[in-house]
Amino acid sequence: MSRWPAYLAILVLLTVVVALVLEAKRAAELLGTAELAAHKAEQRAIQAEQQLSEFEMPPPGSNSQNPQLGGGQPDGVSAESPKTQEPLGADSPKLTEAIDLSDYTRLQVELHTTKEQLGALTKLLNERNDEFERRVKAAAAASKSSLKPMPQGVRHCLQALHECLRIEGYTSQRFLHAMALDAEGLHEVEMLEASANGLSVAFLRAGRMTAQVDRSVGMLELRFFDGHRAVDGERAALPEEGFVMTFKEIDGRLFERRLPFLVRGVGSYVTAAAKPKRPATDLDPGTRRQWLSRMEKVLSRAKTDLNWRVSRLRGLDGAQFLKIELIGTDDKNLVVASAHCDRMAFEIDERSGVVSLLLNDGVLRQRGVESTITGEGYRMLLPGLTPKETIDAMLGMIVKK
Repeated sequence: MSRWPAYLAILVLLTVVVALVLEAKRAAELLGTAELAAHKAEQRAIQAEQQLSEFEMPPPGSNSQNPQLGGGQPDGVSAESPKTQEPLGADSPKLTEAIDLSDYTRLQVELHTTKEQLGALTKLLNERNDEFERRVKAAAAASKSSLKPMPQGVRHCLQALHECLRIEGYTSQRFLHAMALDAEGLHEVEMLEASANGLSVAFLRAGRMTAQVDRSVGMLELRFFDGHRAVDGERAALPEEGFVMTFKEIDGRLFERRLPFLVRGVGSYVTAAAKPKRPATDLDPGTRRQWLSRMEKVLSRAKTDLNWRVSRLRGLDGAQFLKIELIGTDDKNLVVASAHCDRMAFEIDERSGVVSLLLNDGVLRQRGVESTITGEGYRMLLPGLTPKETIDAMLGMIVKK
């Protein structure tokens, strides 16, 4: 199993940690600036209080009353001569240096405002730290959950679901991970789904998945909740009512028999007499897998520019294979081409020794260009194959040119 979901979780965790560390650093700088401003304002307020206390007015009747303010000397006591008055020393504050009451009030207001701002900044920093811890714990929990191995019962369930889908001809879906299975369905589900043309892949992650079989019409419905779906780099949350994937023309009895704890059946199966018969050209699941395996071996020996393989087959009419889907990949296993046609055959030209695929009635997509395949057919050369080995590998199911 690929470990890229674990690497992605670790990368997200590291990104969150770096972002929160930078944010905490910026908040710490703001806190330091606010604390410095508060300290300076507090020093200025203390200095103002000291200066104001030194010039406080003496109480009435005091001998130190300033005569310039209208107070006289008591009777029988002469005023001190200028020589006996204590001179103003260097340490004595001067009247011109006294701070104004309005400045003192302003400093008090600034100090109060700074303290409030400091408290708000401290609260914000604590909230950021709490959020940082919460995100780190959540990322660590997600990373730990992604690395935890699946329970054995859940693994068997996904294997059985894959096998049932492949038997019914659906090969584009691959379940990567799930953590629990209960009456509510599968939990913590991860799935990859290739597009119809095979040129893009959708990644789906859901907290829960349910499975339901409509017995009356032969349809399987998978519904995904609480997650997201990413296609071509665009990520979208799953709708509240769930994201639905439907698989039509399936054997509901097969799914209910193989997945009794996951699949819930609704409706009733039609009776054998009323059940529509499939065309005689349709292949049963076992025969279909055998032909797919044979064609994959033949195409793997061909020396084509792309690695072609048949991803879907519906039936066989003579030497014509019906309802075919082809996927072409490059050397890096990237899907770069696809073909959908109603009929396909291995064509042999014995005179020139050329083997080719003959496609009829469909669409070919290659290098971003879509071409229509008409009834006259489109030949895809298969160099490196000889007519004899092709005839032997395909059990004679070929057409001659």
